[in-house]
Amino acid sequence: MKLSVIIPLFNKEKYIERCLNSLLAQDISPIEYEIIIIDDGSKDSGAQIVQGYVEKHPNICLNSQSNQGPSIARNRCLEVAKGDYIYFLDADDLLTANVLGCLLELCEQNNLEILQFNSKEIENEALSDLPVNSSEEPQQLACPVTDGMSYISENNFRNEVWRYLIKRSFLLNSGIKFIDDMRAYEDLIFTTSVFLKSTRISRVELDAHRYVKVAGSIVTSKSYKKNLVFINNQEKAVEELKGLIENLNNSHKKHLDVVKKLKAKQQAVVFALLIRVIKYRLLNHEDLSLILDKMNKLGGYPIDRKIGAMGDGGLIFNRIIVPLFNTKNLLLLGTGILRLIPRS
Repeated sequence: MKLSVIIPLFNKEKYIERCLNSLLAQDISPIEYEIIIIDDGSKDSGAQIVQGYVEKHPNICLNSQSNQGPSIARNRCLEVAKGDYIYFLDADDLLTANVLGCLLELCEQNNLEILQFNSKEIENEALSDLPVNSSEEPQQLACPVTDGMSYISENNFRNEVWRYLIKRSFLLNSGIKFIDDMRAYEDLIFTTSVFLKSTRISRVELDAHRYVKVAGSIVTSKSYKKNLVFINNQEKAVEELKGLIENLNNSHKKHLDVVKKLKAKQQAVVFALLIRVIKYRLLNHEDLSLILDKMNKLGGYPIDRKIGAMGDGGLIFNRIIVPLFNTKNLLLLGTGILRLIPRS
Protein backbone atom coordinates (compact mmCIF):
# COMPACT_ATOMS: atom_id res chain seq x y z
CA MET A 1 0.00 0.00 0.00
CA LYS A 2 1.39 3.36 -1.04
CA LEU A 3 -0.38 5.86 1.21
CA SER A 4 -2.28 6.24 4.49
CA VAL A 5 -4.38 9.39 4.87
CA ILE A 6 -5.06 10.16 8.55
CA ILE A 7 -7.98 12.41 9.52
CA PRO A 8 -8.98 13.38 13.09
CA LEU A 9 -12.71 14.13 13.21
CA PHE A 10 -14.36 16.39 15.77
CA ASN A 11 -17.69 18.11 15.09
CA LYS A 12 -17.08 18.49 11.36
CA GLU A 13 -20.35 17.15 9.96
CA LYS A 14 -20.60 20.13 7.60
CA TYR A 15 -17.24 19.42 5.97
CA ILE A 16 -16.26 15.75 6.23
CA GLU A 17 -18.27 14.62 3.20
CA ARG A 18 -16.56 17.16 0.97
CA CYS A 19 -13.18 16.16 2.39
CA LEU A 20 -13.79 12.47 1.67
CA ASN A 21 -15.10 13.17 -1.82
CA SER A 22 -11.87 15.00 -2.61
CA LEU A 23 -9.85 11.98 -1.46
CA LEU A 24 -11.93 9.62 -3.57
CA ALA A 25 -11.51 11.83 -6.67
CA GLN A 26 -7.87 10.78 -7.09
CA ASP A 27 -5.80 9.15 -9.80
CA ILE A 28 -4.66 6.09 -7.84
CA SER A 29 -6.42 2.79 -7.26
CA PRO A 30 -8.36 2.34 -3.98
CA ILE A 31 -6.13 -0.63 -3.18
CA GLU A 32 -3.11 1.69 -3.19
CA TYR A 33 -4.26 3.95 -0.35
CA GLU A 34 -6.29 3.90 2.83
CA ILE A 35 -8.22 6.65 4.58
CA ILE A 36 -8.14 6.30 8.37
CA ILE A 37 -10.57 8.49 10.29
CA ILE A 38 -10.74 8.68 14.06
CA ASP A 39 -13.78 10.27 15.64
CA ASP A 40 -12.50 12.28 18.60
CA GLY A 41 -15.70 12.26 20.65
CA SER A 42 -17.81 14.29 18.21
CA LYS A 43 -21.23 15.47 19.33
CA ASP A 44 -22.64 15.83 15.81
CA SER A 45 -23.43 13.36 13.02
CA GLY A 46 -19.96 13.40 11.44
CA ALA A 47 -19.19 9.80 12.42
CA GLN A 48 -22.49 8.57 10.96
CA ILE A 49 -21.67 10.31 7.68
CA VAL A 50 -18.28 8.60 7.61
CA GLN A 51 -19.87 5.24 8.38
CA GLY A 52 -21.90 5.59 5.20
CA TYR A 53 -18.65 5.94 3.25
CA VAL A 54 -17.08 2.99 5.09
CA GLU A 55 -19.92 0.75 3.90
CA LYS A 56 -19.31 1.73 0.27
CA HIS A 57 -15.51 2.06 0.14
CA PRO A 58 -13.27 -0.73 1.52
CA ASN A 59 -10.27 1.59 1.76
CA ILE A 60 -11.99 3.84 4.34
CA CYS A 61 -12.04 2.87 8.01
CA LEU A 62 -13.48 4.61 11.07
CA ASN A 63 -12.20 4.41 14.64
CA SER A 64 -13.35 6.32 17.69
CA GLN A 65 -12.10 7.63 21.02
CA SER A 66 -13.27 9.96 23.76
CA ASN A 67 -12.40 13.60 23.14
CA GLN A 68 -8.62 13.71 23.64
CA GLY A 69 -7.52 16.08 20.89
CA PRO A 70 -5.99 15.74 17.42
CA SER A 71 -2.51 14.82 18.65
CA ILE A 72 -3.60 11.62 20.36
CA ALA A 73 -5.96 10.84 17.48
CA ARG A 74 -3.17 11.14 14.90
CA ASN A 75 -0.75 9.10 16.99
CA ARG A 76 -3.31 6.30 17.32
CA CYS A 77 -3.93 6.24 13.58
CA LEU A 78 -0.21 6.19 12.88
CA GLU A 79 0.08 2.98 14.90
CA VAL A 80 -2.26 1.11 12.54
CA ALA A 81 -1.33 2.81 9.24
CA LYS A 82 0.05 0.54 6.51
CA GLY A 83 1.00 2.96 3.72
CA ASP A 84 4.55 3.64 2.58
CA TYR A 85 3.75 7.34 3.04
CA ILE A 86 1.60 9.17 5.58
CA TYR A 87 -0.57 12.20 4.96
CA PHE A 88 -2.28 14.06 7.82
CA LEU A 89 -5.36 15.94 6.61
CA ASP A 90 -7.85 18.07 8.57
CA ALA A 91 -11.51 17.12 8.24
CA ASP A 92 -12.56 20.58 7.04
CA ASP A 93 -9.90 20.78 4.31
CA LEU A 94 -9.57 18.96 1.00
CA LEU A 95 -7.27 18.02 -1.85
CA THR A 96 -7.45 19.02 -5.47
CA ALA A 97 -8.60 16.26 -7.80
CA ASN A 98 -6.14 13.73 -9.28
CA VAL A 99 -3.09 14.94 -7.39
CA LEU A 100 -2.03 12.00 -5.20
CA GLY A 101 -0.62 9.92 -8.05
CA CYS A 102 1.79 12.67 -9.03
CA LEU A 103 2.87 13.34 -5.44
CA LEU A 104 3.48 9.67 -4.69
CA GLU A 105 5.44 9.18 -7.91
CA LEU A 106 7.73 12.07 -6.98
CA CYS A 107 8.25 10.57 -3.51
CA GLU A 108 9.10 7.15 -4.92
CA GLN A 109 11.31 8.37 -7.77
CA ASN A 110 13.41 10.50 -5.42
CA ASN A 111 13.27 8.24 -2.35
CA LEU A 112 11.97 11.17 -0.31
CA GLU A 113 11.36 11.22 3.41
CA ILE A 114 9.32 14.44 3.18
CA LEU A 115 7.63 16.15 0.24
CA GLN A 116 6.09 19.61 0.55
CA PHE A 117 3.46 20.91 -1.87
CA ASN A 118 1.37 24.05 -2.25
CA SER A 119 -1.88 25.05 -0.55
CA LYS A 120 -4.41 27.81 -1.09
CA GLU A 121 -6.65 29.35 1.57
CA ILE A 122 -10.29 29.80 0.64
CA GLU A 123 -13.46 30.88 2.38
CA ASN A 124 -15.87 28.05 3.07
CA GLU A 125 -18.71 29.84 1.30
CA ALA A 126 -16.60 30.32 -1.83
CA LEU A 127 -16.24 26.59 -2.47
CA SER A 128 -18.81 24.86 -4.63
CA ASP A 129 -17.15 22.19 -6.80
CA LEU A 130 -14.05 20.18 -6.01
CA PRO A 131 -10.94 22.12 -7.09
CA VAL A 132 -8.74 20.87 -9.92
CA ASN A 133 -4.98 21.23 -10.08
CA SER A 134 -2.87 22.19 -13.07
CA SER A 135 -2.46 18.53 -14.20
CA GLU A 136 1.33 18.64 -14.28
CA GLU A 137 3.17 15.40 -15.04
CA PRO A 138 5.76 14.32 -12.41
CA GLN A 139 8.61 14.41 -14.94
CA GLN A 140 7.81 18.06 -15.67
CA LEU A 141 8.15 19.16 -12.05
CA ALA A 142 11.43 20.21 -10.45
CA CYS A 143 12.08 18.26 -7.28
CA PRO A 144 15.51 19.20 -5.81
CA VAL A 145 16.48 17.06 -2.83
CA THR A 146 18.27 18.33 0.27
CA ASP A 147 18.51 17.59 3.99
CA GLY A 148 16.17 19.07 6.58
CA MET A 149 18.55 21.54 8.21
CA SER A 150 19.61 22.92 4.83
CA TYR A 151 15.96 23.18 3.83
CA ILE A 152 15.06 25.11 6.98
CA SER A 153 17.99 27.50 6.53
CA GLU A 154 17.16 28.25 2.89
CA ASN A 155 13.36 28.34 2.94
CA ASN A 156 10.48 29.85 4.86
CA PHE A 157 9.26 26.43 5.88
CA ARG A 158 5.66 26.14 6.99
CA ASN A 159 4.32 24.59 10.17
CA GLU A 160 1.12 22.93 8.96
CA VAL A 161 1.39 19.15 8.78
CA TRP A 162 -1.10 18.93 5.90
CA ARG A 163 1.51 20.47 3.58
CA TYR A 164 3.61 17.30 3.59
CA LEU A 165 3.75 13.66 2.63
CA ILE A 166 6.02 11.83 5.07
CA LYS A 167 7.62 8.41 4.63
CA ARG A 168 6.20 6.09 7.27
CA SER A 169 9.40 4.09 7.87
CA PHE A 170 11.35 7.32 8.38
CA LEU A 171 8.71 8.61 10.80
CA LEU A 172 8.65 5.39 12.82
CA ASN A 173 12.44 5.13 12.94
CA SER A 174 12.71 8.74 14.11
CA GLY A 175 10.40 8.06 17.05
CA ILE A 176 8.71 11.43 16.50
CA LYS A 177 5.06 11.74 17.48
CA PHE A 178 2.63 14.54 18.14
CA ILE A 179 2.77 15.79 21.73
CA ASP A 180 -0.31 14.31 23.38
CA ASP A 181 -1.40 17.28 25.48
CA MET A 182 -1.09 19.89 22.71
CA ARG A 183 -4.28 20.96 20.90
CA ALA A 184 -2.70 23.95 19.15
CA TYR A 185 0.78 24.47 17.70
CA GLU A 186 1.23 20.70 17.72
CA ASP A 187 1.95 20.92 13.98
CA LEU A 188 4.78 23.40 14.55
CA ILE A 189 6.67 21.10 16.90
CA PHE A 190 5.97 17.96 14.88
CA THR A 191 7.01 19.37 11.50
CA THR A 192 10.10 21.09 12.90
CA SER A 193 11.15 17.85 14.58
CA VAL A 194 10.79 15.73 11.44
CA PHE A 195 12.56 18.35 9.31
CA LEU A 196 15.55 18.30 11.66
CA LYS A 197 15.78 14.50 11.35
CA SER A 198 15.33 14.30 7.59
CA THR A 199 18.15 13.71 5.10
CA ARG A 200 15.95 13.66 1.97
CA ILE A 201 13.36 16.39 1.65
CA SER A 202 11.99 18.30 -1.30
CA ARG A 203 9.33 20.77 -2.34
CA VAL A 204 7.25 20.68 -5.50
CA GLU A 205 5.36 23.63 -6.96
CA LEU A 206 2.11 21.71 -7.31
CA ASP A 207 -1.29 23.07 -6.32
CA ALA A 208 -2.56 20.19 -4.17
CA HIS A 209 -4.38 21.34 -1.04
CA ARG A 210 -7.15 23.71 0.02
CA TYR A 211 -7.19 25.20 3.51
CA VAL A 212 -10.81 26.10 4.22
CA LYS A 213 -11.17 28.97 6.67
CA VAL A 214 -13.79 27.91 9.22
CA ALA A 215 -15.19 30.05 12.04
CA GLY A 216 -15.26 28.59 15.54
CA SER A 217 -12.00 26.63 15.46
CA ILE A 218 -9.61 26.97 18.40
CA VAL A 219 -7.56 29.36 16.25
CA THR A 220 -10.48 31.75 15.62
CA SER A 221 -12.59 31.12 18.73
CA LYS A 222 -13.58 33.95 21.08
CA SER A 223 -14.26 31.49 23.93
CA TYR A 224 -12.37 32.47 27.09
CA LYS A 225 -11.71 28.82 27.98
CA LYS A 226 -10.49 27.90 24.49
CA ASN A 227 -8.24 30.94 24.41
CA LEU A 228 -6.60 29.98 27.69
CA VAL A 229 -5.95 26.50 26.27
CA PHE A 230 -4.48 28.15 23.19
CA ILE A 231 -2.16 30.33 25.28
CA ASN A 232 -1.01 27.33 27.32
CA ASN A 233 -0.18 25.57 24.07
CA GLN A 234 1.73 28.61 22.85
CA GLU A 235 3.83 28.54 26.03
CA LYS A 236 4.45 24.83 25.48
CA ALA A 237 5.48 25.47 21.86
CA VAL A 238 8.07 28.07 22.90
CA GLU A 239 9.47 25.64 25.46
CA GLU A 240 9.64 22.77 22.95
CA LEU A 241 11.37 24.97 20.38
CA LYS A 242 14.01 25.88 22.96
CA GLY A 243 14.69 22.16 23.42
CA LEU A 244 15.00 21.63 19.68
CA ILE A 245 17.42 24.56 19.39
CA GLU A 246 19.59 23.23 22.20
CA ASN A 247 19.77 19.78 20.60
CA LEU A 248 20.63 20.88 17.07
CA ASN A 249 23.52 19.25 15.24
CA ASN A 250 26.08 22.03 15.74
CA SER A 251 28.50 20.44 13.27
CA HIS A 252 26.11 21.05 10.37
CA LYS A 253 27.25 23.85 8.07
CA LYS A 254 23.84 25.54 8.36
CA HIS A 255 23.65 25.30 12.16
CA LEU A 256 23.68 29.03 12.90
CA ASP A 257 21.13 29.74 10.17
CA VAL A 258 18.80 27.11 11.60
CA VAL A 259 19.18 28.55 15.10
CA LYS A 260 18.11 31.92 13.75
CA LYS A 261 15.12 30.41 11.91
CA LEU A 262 13.91 28.51 14.97
CA LYS A 263 14.34 31.53 17.21
CA ALA A 264 12.22 33.45 14.72
CA LYS A 265 9.54 30.75 15.02
CA GLN A 266 9.82 30.92 18.80
CA GLN A 267 9.44 34.69 18.94
CA ALA A 268 6.61 34.65 16.39
CA VAL A 269 4.68 32.39 18.78
CA VAL A 270 5.27 34.87 21.62
CA PHE A 271 4.14 37.72 19.38
CA ALA A 272 0.94 35.82 18.52
CA LEU A 273 0.41 35.06 22.21
CA LEU A 274 0.56 38.75 23.11
CA ILE A 275 -1.80 39.68 20.28
CA ARG A 276 -4.29 37.11 21.57
CA VAL A 277 -3.98 38.37 25.16
CA ILE A 278 -4.69 41.92 24.04
CA LYS A 279 -7.45 41.06 21.57
CA TYR A 280 -9.45 38.97 24.02
CA ARG A 281 -8.32 40.66 27.28
CA LEU A 282 -7.39 37.34 28.78
CA LEU A 283 -4.81 37.73 31.54
CA ASN A 284 -4.47 39.88 34.62
CA HIS A 285 -1.30 41.83 35.43
CA GLU A 286 0.28 39.09 37.56
CA ASP A 287 -0.39 36.21 35.14
CA LEU A 288 0.90 38.12 32.12
CA SER A 289 4.01 39.20 34.02
CA LEU A 290 4.74 35.57 34.90
CA ILE A 291 4.35 34.51 31.28
CA LEU A 292 6.68 37.26 30.07
CA ASP A 293 9.30 36.21 32.61
CA LYS A 294 8.97 32.59 31.48
CA MET A 295 9.24 33.54 27.80
CA ASN A 296 12.36 35.55 28.63
CA LYS A 297 14.02 32.52 30.22
CA LEU A 298 13.11 30.41 27.17
CA GLY A 299 14.59 32.94 24.75
CA GLY A 300 11.31 34.09 23.23
CA TYR A 301 11.09 37.53 24.85
CA PRO A 302 11.92 40.33 24.29
CA ILE A 303 11.21 39.97 20.58
CA ASP A 304 13.97 40.77 18.09
CA ARG A 305 12.16 42.82 15.47
CA LYS A 306 14.59 41.62 12.79
CA ILE A 307 13.71 37.94 13.22
CA GLY A 308 10.46 37.69 15.18
CA ALA A 309 6.92 39.02 14.85
CA MET A 310 5.47 39.46 11.38
CA GLY A 311 8.29 38.89 8.94
CA ASP A 312 10.12 41.76 7.23
CA GLY A 313 11.73 44.11 9.74
CA GLY A 314 10.35 47.12 7.85
CA LEU A 315 6.73 46.27 8.55
CA ILE A 316 4.75 48.49 10.91
CA PHE A 317 4.34 45.55 13.30
CA ASN A 318 8.08 45.24 13.70
CA ARG A 319 8.92 48.95 13.77
CA ILE A 320 6.20 50.12 16.15
CA ILE A 321 4.28 47.30 17.83
CA VAL A 322 7.25 45.07 18.67
CA PRO A 323 9.09 47.84 20.58
CA LEU A 324 5.87 48.51 22.51
CA PHE A 325 5.52 44.82 23.33
CA ASN A 326 9.15 44.73 24.45
CA THR A 327 8.53 47.48 27.02
CA LYS A 328 7.19 45.19 29.71
CA ASN A 329 5.78 47.83 32.07
CA LEU A 330 4.01 49.62 29.23
CA LEU A 331 2.58 46.34 27.95
CA LEU A 332 1.30 45.41 31.42
CA LEU A 333 -0.22 48.85 31.88
CA GLY A 334 -1.92 48.78 28.49
CA THR A 335 -3.43 45.32 28.93
CA GLY A 336 -4.58 46.25 32.43
CA ILE A 337 -6.42 49.31 31.11
CA LEU A 338 -8.04 47.27 28.33
CA ARG A 339 -9.41 44.79 30.87
CA LEU A 340 -11.25 47.66 32.57
CA ILE A 341 -13.11 48.60 29.38
CA PRO A 342 -16.45 46.77 28.99
CA ARG A 343 -16.56 44.42 26.02
CA SER A 344 -18.95 45.31 23.22
